[in-house]
Amino acid sequence: MTETLPDFAAIDAEFTPERLNAMSMEERLSDPMKAFSRRRHDDGAAHVTWWLWRTQERNQLTPLKPSQGSMFFLDCGRGAFAVTADHVYDGFLEDRDERRIRSSQIGNVAFDPEDRLIARGKHLGVDIATFRVTPEEIAATGKRIVEGTDGAWPPPPNDGEAVFFGGFPAQERIPLAAYEISFGLHSAMVPLTSHTEYQLCCQLDRDSRVDVRDLGLPPDGYDLGGVSGGPMLQPVYRNGAWGWRLVGVLSEARAMGSFERITAVRAHFILPDGRVSR
Repeated sequence: MTETLPDFAAIDAEFTPERLNAMSMEERLSDPMKAFSRRRHDDGAAHVTWWLWRTQERNQLTPLKPSQGSMFFLDCGRGAFAVTADHVYDGFLEDRDERRIRSSQIGNVAFDPEDRLIARGKHLGVDIATFRVTPEEIAATGKRIVEGTDGAWPPPPNDGEAVFFGGFPAQERIPLAAYEISFGLHSAMVPLTSHTEYQLCCQLDRDSRVDVRDLGLPPDGYDLGGVSGGPMLQPVYRNGAWGWRLVGVLSEARAMGSFERITAVRAHFILPDGRVSR
């Protein structure tokens, strides 16, 4: 006898924005709401991957040192490309100059960022870099492509509206064997607290957090270094279904005691062909 799985799309469609906005904290802590939130987190996380490179001292056979950042794939209607924070690429270049790069990969796919570079925004003061990737390489990572716009980007979310961010903190990287590493993804849905023409900021409020996976919340000052380059997505509800739109590229994660803030560079600096403009 075949088990019929629940129609989660239909279930999630019942969680309309109006219903969510009217929920009390008790309702937000309910099992159905936690299950809905987990599915939204899982769906957002399907759009972010990791970029790892390993280095070694130039004149010594020292143990390989891993470094990493986060990355996602974006298609604005003219073919998909990879996106990360420019300072992540800068970190790779510094390692290349000071040490030997022994490997570089997006997910489990070999990746030479210098050969694939489309554009970087460093000279413009924009912390975004883009790279060429093939459809086959994207498919091999198992990650989904963020859909952009072939034209002007929509305005940013209003302050107080929810956004999703996800990335791979370095401190959640666990070596399993000589050439095998486990990565931990950190994701959250938080309200936007402020924005400018350049960036989007989310100051995290622990008093309103809900542990949707029942794994415990991270401690105060939890180091999220490594999430840079991941996407900041706004949930959108259209025609009875939930989706996402890109609003920013994660650029900074500050954690000093109880003060925690995530900052993203606004996506409107990315042109449909992958170039970066200001």
